[in-house]
Amino acid sequence: MADIDAAVDDHILPRLADLSQATTALATAAETGCDALQDPFREAAEAWASAAHLMFGPGEDGGRASAIQFWPDARNATGRGLRLLAQQGAEAWTPEALARASVAARGLGALERAIFDGAAPCPLTQALTADLAATAAAIEAGRRDGFAATLRTASAEGNTRFLAPEEAEAALFTTLMTGLEFTATQRLGRPMGTFAEPRPLRAEMRRSGRSLANVTAALTALRDLAATLAEAPQTDAAFARAISLAEGLDDPVFAGVETTGGRLRVEALQTAVNETGRTANAEIGAALGVQAGFNRLDGD
Repeated sequence: MADIDAAVDDHILPRLADLSQATTALATAAETGCDALQDPFREAAEAWASAAHLMFGPGEDGGRASAIQFWPDARNATGRGLRLLAQQGAEAWTPEALARASVAARGLGALERAIFDGAAPCPLTQALTADLAATAAAIEAGRRDGFAATLRTASAEGNTRFLAPEEAEAALFTTLMTGLEFTATQRLGRPMGTFAEPRPLRAEMRRSGRSLANVTAALTALRDLAATLAEAPQTDAAFARAISLAEGLDDPVFAGVETTGGRLRVEALQTAVNETGRTANAEIGAALGVQAGFNRLDGD
């Protein structure tokens, strides 16, 4: 049986608290100007990559997860949305107005363009950092003040979300599997493209140089979650191999996928992540008696 309390207390709540603190630090740094925001941005991005898999529940309410990081963005909705916000002027930059704005024009994606490409005036950048911090704080509060208890009290009277402890375990297991799938198919798969047509410019957070760093942070966080679900030495070894490959890959934005050697190295990492998913599905799934269920990557 999974240790739900350990998952909540040692994994979920600390990582969401880190995200809230890092985004608040970014907003605080922006209050005095927009010339020194690159490092605070990268720290917020690291916290997001370590917590992105935890967006079920409060993170799904009102599209909050997408308002933190709208990606993949196949149609450049972030660029178009940010330009529109800049054109609309200060009336569109109030907290109330931003809360109604397209999620594509908010969050880390928009801020990366503003901070690293100079794609927004400083007052808009400041407003976006405050909006990001408010969104992260709302997710943390929702998890801490309500949803954590919902996970802990599966099958208790009044708990209509999880009617049995096994349902809470299945939700956490699905979160693990979704995180691995997203890392393999999106964070690695999108910049890889095809052998004939690699797409390095589609890498997540390439402007801030965090494409590979996000993969490493996500894998490290997912290994931590897996450890709370079951004793799984084979899964832990698979995670160790994938993380070792990520840490040894000297290709921070996956630019190397345009060469044969570089692509093969990224493919090896993707294969290791996929193998981690297969191992976790077999080992942890069997230990819990569950299979990965519906996830946010499945669509409707």
